[in-house]
Amino acid sequence: MGQVTFRMEVGEPAADTLVEWDTESSLVTTWTVRPAGHAAAVRVTTRWQGASGIGGFFERRFAPAGLRRIHDGTLARLADALR
Repeated sequence: MGQVTFRMEVGEPAADTLVEWDTESSLVTTWTVRPAGHAAAVRVTTRWQGASGIGGFFERRFAPAGLRRIHDGTLARLADALR
Protein backbone atom coordinates (compact mmCIF):
# COMPACT_ATOMS: atom_id res chain seq x y z
CA MET A 1 0.00 0.00 0.00
CA GLY A 2 1.25 3.47 -0.81
CA GLN A 3 1.69 6.36 1.55
CA VAL A 4 -1.27 8.66 2.10
CA THR A 5 -0.83 12.35 2.91
CA PHE A 6 -3.39 14.35 4.88
CA ARG A 7 -3.73 18.09 5.44
CA MET A 8 -5.28 18.37 8.88
CA GLU A 9 -6.81 21.30 10.72
CA VAL A 10 -7.65 21.28 14.44
CA GLY A 11 -10.34 23.06 16.44
CA GLU A 12 -11.39 23.13 20.09
CA PRO A 13 -15.20 23.32 20.23
CA ALA A 14 -15.22 22.70 24.01
CA ALA A 15 -12.66 22.81 26.83
CA ASP A 16 -12.39 19.00 26.91
CA THR A 17 -12.64 18.34 23.15
CA LEU A 18 -10.32 18.59 20.16
CA VAL A 19 -11.55 17.96 16.63
CA GLU A 20 -9.20 17.37 13.72
CA TRP A 21 -10.34 17.17 10.13
CA ASP A 22 -8.70 16.56 6.79
CA THR A 23 -9.22 19.51 4.47
CA GLU A 24 -9.16 17.17 1.43
CA SER A 25 -11.59 14.43 2.57
CA SER A 26 -14.41 13.58 4.96
CA LEU A 27 -12.03 12.30 7.69
CA VAL A 28 -12.93 13.82 11.10
CA THR A 29 -11.50 12.65 14.44
CA THR A 30 -12.80 13.87 17.80
CA TRP A 31 -10.71 13.55 20.98
CA THR A 32 -12.55 14.01 24.29
CA VAL A 33 -10.58 14.07 27.56
CA ARG A 34 -12.32 13.89 30.93
CA PRO A 35 -10.92 13.59 34.47
CA ALA A 36 -11.14 10.07 35.90
CA GLY A 37 -9.87 10.13 39.48
CA HIS A 38 -6.10 10.70 39.39
CA ALA A 39 -6.03 9.97 35.66
CA ALA A 40 -7.96 10.91 32.56
CA ALA A 41 -10.34 9.07 30.27
CA VAL A 42 -9.72 9.71 26.58
CA ARG A 43 -12.35 8.90 23.97
CA VAL A 44 -11.43 8.91 20.28
CA THR A 45 -14.03 8.72 17.53
CA THR A 46 -13.39 8.92 13.80
CA ARG A 47 -15.89 9.50 10.99
CA TRP A 48 -14.96 8.98 7.37
CA GLN A 49 -16.76 8.28 4.11
CA GLY A 50 -14.57 6.06 1.96
CA ALA A 51 -14.48 5.93 -1.81
CA SER A 52 -16.92 3.88 -3.85
CA GLY A 53 -16.16 0.87 -6.01
CA ILE A 54 -13.32 -1.59 -5.56
CA GLY A 55 -10.99 1.09 -4.12
CA GLY A 56 -13.61 1.91 -1.51
CA PHE A 57 -13.98 -1.77 -0.66
CA PHE A 58 -10.28 -2.00 0.22
CA GLU A 59 -10.37 1.31 2.10
CA ARG A 60 -13.29 0.15 4.23
CA ARG A 61 -11.57 -3.18 4.81
CA PHE A 62 -8.13 -1.90 5.87
CA ALA A 63 -8.52 1.73 7.02
CA PRO A 64 -10.16 0.96 10.41
CA ALA A 65 -7.21 -1.22 11.49
CA GLY A 66 -4.75 1.43 10.32
CA LEU A 67 -6.57 4.17 12.22
CA ARG A 68 -6.75 1.96 15.31
CA ARG A 69 -2.93 1.49 15.18
CA ILE A 70 -2.39 5.24 14.76
CA HIS A 71 -4.73 6.13 17.65
CA ASP A 72 -3.34 3.39 19.91
CA GLY A 73 0.20 4.68 19.26
CA THR A 74 -0.83 8.26 19.98
CA LEU A 75 -2.55 7.25 23.23
CA ALA A 76 0.49 5.19 24.31
CA ARG A 77 2.85 8.15 23.67
CA LEU A 78 0.48 10.43 25.59
CA ALA A 79 0.43 8.00 28.54
CA ASP A 80 4.24 7.78 28.50
CA ALA A 81 4.55 11.58 28.45
CA LEU A 82 2.24 11.91 31.45
CA ARG A 83 4.11 9.37 33.60
